[in-house]
Amino acid sequence: MKHKIFSASIVFGIILFGDLFANESAQESSKKQSISLKTRDEIDVGLQNYWYKYAEEVDGAFFMSNTGYKYGLSATGIKTIGDEYYMSADARYATGDVKYKSASGTGNVADKMYEIRVLAGKEAIIENYLLSSYIGVGYRRLDNDLRDLGSGGYRRTSQYLYIPIGVTHRFALDDISRISSSIEYDYFAWGEQKSYLSDISAAYAAVYGDPINKQKHGYGARINTAYEQENWSIGLFFNYWKIGDSQINYYVVFPTVYSAMEPKNETKEVGVQIKYRF
Repeated sequence: MKHKIFSASIVFGIILFGDLFANESAQESSKKQSISLKTRDEIDVGLQNYWYKYAEEVDGAFFMSNTGYKYGLSATGIKTIGDEYYMSADARYATGDVKYKSASGTGNVADKMYEIRVLAGKEAIIENYLLSSYIGVGYRRLDNDLRDLGSGGYRRTSQYLYIPIGVTHRFALDDISRISSSIEYDYFAWGEQKSYLSDISAAYAAVYGDPINKQKHGYGARINTAYEQENWSIGLFFNYWKIGDSQINYYVVFPTVYSAMEPKNETKEVGVQIKYRF
């Protein structure tokens, strides 16, 4: 319930914040030049609120999930190179309690996400809109703490390295505003899941240690759109990940052989973001 109240307050704040800037921009529009479609040197800071779901399955059947609302911060720096090229770097952090669900029970667990990306792009104005393509490298880390569930819980750390490849489309609505939308494919280059089974007991630590399962198969996708004015923007985003079964680790406690694998999983993020541009 508190997450819903927080989400509603964030959305209300975003709308109010947007109205204030819209009124200010309208009053000063006669003093400003028309908003440009071109990328410029800038620094953006943003607030995010989004619904999140992470789910695993084994042999096509549900295994576990984490679901809830997260709130976070983002920052982006852009440097143009000539008239057509640009470089950008962005970082994102989000946190929130999510509801863990599996055959063994349910409960709330702490969840944190960190992400860093560096991109290079080329853009061109075609008739009355701008089209930009970009490519780069991204790193994503997710930490959650199943110890919040009580006895038997342990920490988990997931890390992805990926290559984002995307296209941005931008067009003017009027003299002071524009719409900017992007669609992106994320090539999954490398991943690993570390499970701190030593948190459970010394017996688990003796057999498994803190296993790391390598992940080699998967992909991601992103779609976002935003209403933008000279110094602020508000928009919606959807982020998606689908990762295949990890490699299997084997552990021998003579005469028994144990195995451990990170199941295939899917992540969805749907949210709203507001940014201020310097």
